[in-house]
Amino acid sequence: MRGKSKFLLASCGLLVAFSAFFLWVEGQYAAPMPTPSAPGGYYQEAFTLKFTPPPRGKIFFSTDGSIPTVNSELYVDGIEIRDRSQEPNIYNSIQNVVKDWENYQPDEAPVPKGTVVRAIYVNPWGIQSEVMTQTYFVGIQPPERGYTLSLAFNREDLFGPNGIYSTGEAYDTWYQGGRSGEEPNPNFIEHLETTVTMDVLSESGTVLRQPAGLRIQGASARENAKKRFILVARPEISGQNVFDVNLFGNIPSHSIMTKEALSDAIAKDLVGDRGTAVQGAIPITLYLNGEYWYDGYLLERFDQQFFKSHYGVDDRILYKNGFMDDDSMATLNYDVYIEFYRWVQENDFTDPENWDALLEKADIQSFIDFVAINYFFCNTDLSDWHNYAVWRSLTYKSTPYGDLRWRWCTFDLDYIHWFDPAEDGQTSRAAVNSLPNNWRSRSDILSFYKAVYPSPAFRRQFVLSFMDILNNNFAPERVAGVLEKYGYTLDWMDGYFRERPGYAVQHLAEEFALTGSLETVTVSTQAPEMGEVTVNTSTLDLSGGAWSGQYFTDYPITLTAAPSPGYRFVGWRGSCEETAPTVTLPVDGGLTLEAVFAPE
Repeated sequence: MRGKSKFLLASCGLLVAFSAFFLWVEGQYAAPMPTPSAPGGYYQEAFTLKFTPPPRGKIFFSTDGSIPTVNSELYVDGIEIRDRSQEPNIYNSIQNVVKDWENYQPDEAPVPKGTVVRAIYVNPWGIQSEVMTQTYFVGIQPPERGYTLSLAFNREDLFGPNGIYSTGEAYDTWYQGGRSGEEPNPNFIEHLETTVTMDVLSESGTVLRQPAGLRIQGASARENAKKRFILVARPEISGQNVFDVNLFGNIPSHSIMTKEALSDAIAKDLVGDRGTAVQGAIPITLYLNGEYWYDGYLLERFDQQFFKSHYGVDDRILYKNGFMDDDSMATLNYDVYIEFYRWVQENDFTDPENWDALLEKADIQSFIDFVAINYFFCNTDLSDWHNYAVWRSLTYKSTPYGDLRWRWCTFDLDYIHWFDPAEDGQTSRAAVNSLPNNWRSRSDILSFYKAVYPSPAFRRQFVLSFMDILNNNFAPERVAGVLEKYGYTLDWMDGYFRERPGYAVQHLAEEFALTGSLETVTVSTQAPEMGEVTVNTSTLDLSGGAWSGQYFTDYPITLTAAPSPGYRFVGWRGSCEETAPTVTLPVDGGLTLEAVFAPE
């Protein structure tokens, strides 16, 4: 027994000794990431950035965005951090970022510039640390709204002969060599990806820093000199399939994108409560390796994570612009959509049975919202294959969005920024009738709309929903509040949102051959905290005690009162004296109603 005890004690002693030895070896071979004397962010005065020198080993660094190696500059006694804005532009001066680049003359005026510092520690055994990346701005003010997005990368990965942003070696050889034979695709047309470190900064410092995959975003926009980007969280790059910080509220994101159009950015604020998927947006100022690129917006993307985060669906299928998602189930998913598409084309939805069958297959409210929202943004750049996306769960689940019904996504609302209203015979964008039957540029757009348009049920639901959206989501006072959030007023785009409602009722009447008059409906309550009121598909803003909107007399409207917890609905007063919480009323002559609530 005593022998066994001695053996156990000896074994424990050896274990402790080996553990200590391994900890010592680990410490000897460790390569900790360098720690800067000041974090990245905004500074008023120039300063010298320092690193605490290790007892052994060396620190190597770069200030051009490249990943440092042992061949990079050796850190000795500090790095000067100053305002570099008056230095010549680097990336803004590159020509071969468009097809006809010999005739492209970049603006040489200096742009704001920060400094991207990247550093590694290399220990005596040659083991390198992870790369430290920090972005510094001196004498430059942070953006008034949103974030700064700084991208750090090896220049060759974006702008070299094989870079994802440039025309590329093959194209340039063809372009400068007589242009005979088939024209190669420039690199920026191909779906290439490289790795960058993204640094998201607020006025107070870094919000998110993470390596990510970078791709060029868009279709025709790829040919612009200032291109859009897609940033993707990759497990093989950062160890995460989502970004470390939830930039859009409490919603995790797998991929995000940059765009420049205000119309895309404000959509979520204006119509996020409707039945279509809409991307959240954050204002950003974008820098490439410390050099100002453009002001724009960071948007969510319709990837798998988006639908998992927003709708609780982790196996969605998405048909977008004529194609399915590029995954292993793409062919099967395409067949599922095409089967639905053909069924829609083959059926007459004036038949109530067919209409009821359609409601089992598609969320018609989602489609109506999709069409109406595109109208209010005057988006005529829309077809079955362009700016058109539908989704559904792949398998049935007993959840609100796991019902296998097709729903629509609203995106790419930026056409309003550059189309010419004269093409539609108008002098202003607000006057353009962008409802589907009036689009004059194509004859085969939105075949789903053409299929359901004859249905009396669809026509009624569309007219009522359209007016709900007009009265609530695009009420000028609400739009003014959203525009102010982004630094604009109702004067934006020649007062587009101020003028659009007047044309909207005219266009709706033409589209659906409405013959009734437009009457005012007023709803009030003396205690908004006691309950809410819904008209058709919209919950009213009664925070000020009263709400007013207009409806055509062609169709009655439906109002529903819902008491808050601890209260009860007493009844309607005014044009209707009822105690039922839901009433359907004609609007001839207008309506004035008070919803009365009381404590239980």
